[in-house]
Amino acid sequence: MKWLKRNIINDFLEAVSNNEKKDKSATINISLFSKEISVKFHVDNLVGILNGAKNNKVLALPSPQEDNSSLEEIATPNSVVSENDPETLGSNSQSAEEKARQEAAAQEKARQEAAAQEKARQEAAAQEKARQEAAAQEKARQEAAAQEKARQEVAAQEKARQKAAAQEKARQEAAAQEKAKQEAAAQEKARQEAAAQEKARQKVAAQEKAKQEAAAQEKARQKAAAQEKARQKVAAQEKARQEAAAQEKARQKAVAQEKARQEVTAQEKAKKEALTMTKVETKLSPKEPIASTNQNFCVIAGKEYCMKIMAFYESLVKNSNNFNLWVCCTDAITYKFLNEKNLKNMHLIRVEEIEDDQLRAVKQERMINEYCWTLKSFVIEYILKNNDVEQVLYCDGDIYFFSNPDSIFNEWGSASIFLTPQRDLDWVEQKYGKYQAGIVGFRKDETGLAAVQWWKDRCIEWCSVVESNGRFGDQKYLDQLPIMYENVQISSNLGVNAAPWNIIYNNNFKISLQGDKVFINNDPLVAYHFSCLTIYSSDKYDLWNMHQLNIQKEIMNYIYVPYLDHLERVITSYQNSYPGIIKATLSTNDFIQAKTKYHSTKLKRKMIKYNNYLLLTSIFSKEYLVKGLAMYDSFSKQIENFHLWICTMDQETYDVLSNLNLKNVTLIPVETIETPQLKELKQQRTLQEYCWTIKATLLEHLLSTHSDIDHLFYCDSDLYFFSNPLSVTNDFGRYSVYLCRQRGTDLLEHFHGQYQAGFIGFKNEGNSRKILNWWKKKCLEECSDVYNDERKSWGDQLYLDRIPELFENIKVSENPGINAAPWNLILNNAEQEVTMRENNVYIDNNPLMFFHFGSLLILNVNEFDLWKLEEVNISSAILTNIYNPYLMKLREISNRLSNNAQFFANVPANYTAKNPYSIASL
Repeated sequence: MKWLKRNIINDFLEAVSNNEKKDKSATINISLFSKEISVKFHVDNLVGILNGAKNNKVLALPSPQEDNSSLEEIATPNSVVSENDPETLGSNSQSAEEKARQEAAAQEKARQEAAAQEKARQEAAAQEKARQEAAAQEKARQEAAAQEKARQEVAAQEKARQKAAAQEKARQEAAAQEKAKQEAAAQEKARQEAAAQEKARQKVAAQEKAKQEAAAQEKARQKAAAQEKARQKVAAQEKARQEAAAQEKARQKAVAQEKARQEVTAQEKAKKEALTMTKVETKLSPKEPIASTNQNFCVIAGKEYCMKIMAFYESLVKNSNNFNLWVCCTDAITYKFLNEKNLKNMHLIRVEEIEDDQLRAVKQERMINEYCWTLKSFVIEYILKNNDVEQVLYCDGDIYFFSNPDSIFNEWGSASIFLTPQRDLDWVEQKYGKYQAGIVGFRKDETGLAAVQWWKDRCIEWCSVVESNGRFGDQKYLDQLPIMYENVQISSNLGVNAAPWNIIYNNNFKISLQGDKVFINNDPLVAYHFSCLTIYSSDKYDLWNMHQLNIQKEIMNYIYVPYLDHLERVITSYQNSYPGIIKATLSTNDFIQAKTKYHSTKLKRKMIKYNNYLLLTSIFSKEYLVKGLAMYDSFSKQIENFHLWICTMDQETYDVLSNLNLKNVTLIPVETIETPQLKELKQQRTLQEYCWTIKATLLEHLLSTHSDIDHLFYCDSDLYFFSNPLSVTNDFGRYSVYLCRQRGTDLLEHFHGQYQAGFIGFKNEGNSRKILNWWKKKCLEECSDVYNDERKSWGDQLYLDRIPELFENIKVSENPGINAAPWNLILNNAEQEVTMRENNVYIDNNPLMFFHFGSLLILNVNEFDLWKLEEVNISSAILTNIYNPYLMKLREISNRLSNNAQFFANVPANYTAKNPYSIASL
């Protein structure tokens, strides 16, 4: 029946749409089983009929086999059959009553049916509405379910996508973490490798930091406190020396006892011969007559002191018109030498004439200097008791007179005892004595002789170089004389017994030359005590063999040089005629062991005109010639007291520098220091690597061949000095090696080292030379521009990290103004401020001494690559205050050399600068 419903609905909808009355009803023709009927439907009837048609109740259609006439039953009471139907016309002849009854019945039936249909329709409508609502709800539910399913699918997809994204992100993060881990591992590996070195260095660094902090505090203290600290250092070293001396004493004691046993027979024989000779000489030729004067002196001398005694005597002759000098000779050689000289007013005493059983006994137990100290009071007493003199002044053999000693005796006057104060620090005088035993006088009166006797007794009891129980040598006993005896004169003349301890590293006396006389403040210098001075040859001396001593230029030129020149003349005059005496005079140690060297050369004479003198060496090649000349100009305009040795790597460089004839410069062609081993390495290494290789060799060569220099700094030729560099010599002080920190990043210092080989200093002494030789051997073994992880080496520089670990007495400079460079001012420590103040460049509050323009290329006279390794950000302050002055100096020198391209960087024609910079507009 679906096809019937579909046709009815379509026809009805078309008829309704054409109905002019718009009353929602229409008559349609239905073709059914080859018969067409017309049926009028109202929209409500149609719905009910169609709904009822489901059960064939309302719309009961016959099957095709049934009589077609039964189709009339299809119409509902509301349906109307066409008036043109013939059957309808026939029924109109019935009676009106029957018709009315039938119509009424029909109407009632129709009404009832309509009512039933209406009820059914309403029920059906309600059911339909419920069904539709249920259907709508079902549809909504299904749509919601579909949407939910779709949402869940989308959510699942989203979840899958997010999971995949999360996994991808996790993978990328893991990859990034792995990469970071690998990078961190590499850095950690570097740190771990450096940690072992760092751990060993920390103690040294902590000590160095403490020293620097102490130095900063010390600088703020008063001058007296600074002198106190310096003196304490000296005392500590003195104590160490004394302890070593005590050990040496014990050794020498055993040797002396053995030697004494072997010599006792010879001495007894010599004594008898001496007494015999004395008697013969008394009979044959009278001794030098005793001059009538109050200037009576005595000294003690052995063969080691003969040349100093000659200088002592000749200084007296020069400055005194009338004097007597008694010399107690401790050996036959000295007696023979001085006796042959037959010097006027010199009176010789053999030690055997004075020695008694007490002296001979202690002689076997004491070192030579301790015995001479013991002998001193015996000699004074012997002269006073055996000569017609009223007083005698004992002097050490290393005293030298600069003016008439009459001022000493005038100050002494009639006093029984004459003492000279140490003028040292209180604690030193408390330990070693207030008065100097190097000049001490006694009068031949009751007090004087009693004091000498008391001193003799004390020295026989104990006289050691090692301080003990308030005693030191023969000197500390003198503290008791002003307490025990009256009539003691203590000199107040600064010119009497002046010495290193009271005018060089203590006090602040003014040393001046007035005419031909030296003055200490307002007192003329009478006698200077050249204590602890060792003679190595006629022109080589250690001026203070305790430790390195910086001697002011006035003291050096007015006091030491005249004495050293005198010694040189004396030694030279006797070296052929008395070789044994000269041999005994000279130290057998290597001059390199000297602490305060003096080698009388033209350069040394020039150096001592200044309190500080800077000694430098560098290496120049063609490509670095312009930079090297800029470096020379920079410090030659700052100071004149310097000397520079330049090692030239090629003939062109040597020729240019020879023609320039630079002041205070000595040229060293590289061939003069090359060994066969170096020549072989020269063929294997790049020019840069070879220059690094020969650096230590150059330093060693200069220190070995120039004993007149006490220090030497190597500096790269691309340094440029912005201020006076002399303070580095003060910083160097008594250290053996001078190092500068890189102050670079951890990574840079791992591969290239903590210290800069572009500026490094060495002293001309044993420890320094040992360190330098170690460095030289390392550079000969390997000196590559490629980092070697196994050897922990890079060039000559990374080896320096081991020096503070392996060796002692190393100075490490932390000053940001020294060896500033791109790696510590541009690539690191960017927070440091560069400023210009009163025409001086400062890094923070530190004056810039010099800048290291490493990895800078000169492309032409105006074009440069400021840092050839990578692109960097250089601040305007650094460019303006540091780079511009240097680059303009390079341009000036390039113009001076006629812009010769061979002196520019050797780069390819298509070279692209990493950090190009032009000064064409400057």
